[in-house]
Amino acid sequence: MRYKILSTSLLILNLNLFAQVKELENFRKEVTMFVNYDNGKIDSLPKTSSNTTRLKENMEAAFLTFIKHKSSKDLEDLKRNSINNRTDYIIGNNNYFFADLRRDPARKELKNNVNYSISFYGLYDYRLPNFVSFYIQPFTVDGKEYIVYYYKLNGAGTYYIKGAENNAIVYKGEAFTSAAAILSFSRVEKDHFLLVEDMGNHGQRAIVLQSAPAGWKSINAFAGKAFVNSTGDYSKLMNKAPRTYLRFAESRTIVSMYGSRFLSKYEIQFDEVSKTISYRQYRQNENEVVMVHAKWENKLFKIDDYYIGTHLNDEEIPMPMGLHRSE
Repeated sequence: MRYKILSTSLLILNLNLFAQVKELENFRKEVTMFVNYDNGKIDSLPKTSSNTTRLKENMEAAFLTFIKHKSSKDLEDLKRNSINNRTDYIIGNNNYFFADLRRDPARKELKNNVNYSISFYGLYDYRLPNFVSFYIQPFTVDGKEYIVYYYKLNGAGTYYIKGAENNAIVYKGEAFTSAAAILSFSRVEKDHFLLVEDMGNHGQRAIVLQSAPAGWKSINAFAGKAFVNSTGDYSKLMNKAPRTYLRFAESRTIVSMYGSRFLSKYEIQFDEVSKTISYRQYRQNENEVVMVHAKWENKLFKIDDYYIGTHLNDEEIPMPMGLHRSE
């Protein structure tokens, strides 16, 4: 009898592990279908709004099935159920790159400091030089674990937050980056969390989420001046009623000229002890750094949006004679 119970338990365990692999493979199949369709490579599927909607829904449903698997919070089970090919991992007939990416390279430990990346070897992300991939980001906040899942295509996509305790998705948001979606995840007070989202070459934005049993929702937690629009023109600010996001804006030119290491000293930070959000404004003399900060009071941060190019040269580097950018 004991042998029968043990065998049944092992079978259930193996099925659970296999299911996670199966879900990953199914998601890859749906992504491959959509990318090929969207690039006009499937003659039998004409590009129509109904086909686009249906294929996107299939892709999202497959990703949600992967997310909802209890083991889908790191790479260990996937690695155990794949073939280690030294440079990548093989599952079925497909190759994957699995990576453990430290958020803070200066810290050696992985606990609360890792973004797991899964790349679909062979499937390119549109015109980008990298492969289609998605990220798993576990965060421990006040002893509770939350996992952020983000899949992107062509530098944008959807991220989901799951509570590990009850394996339920609590929030869904948009992201605009080819990297991991969330830079930091902090508790502001009992039922409010602050996320800093990565926006790639466009900088960062902060958002406050209010938790509730029925699901989390964003709130208008920032007051002050904000960019007039989201077109990339950061020259104008205007006073707005409390808004959803705080923006710290950058540009492709600034990122390429100064690099992420330099810019990280100025970007959005949050101090959980003082409940203060801040960023720094650059001055020509780096000893003259202006700290802009706001304390959480009455469920609000009073702080303006900021474009680092306001105090930093953001003019494009002139191209050498004879070289012209193609239009």
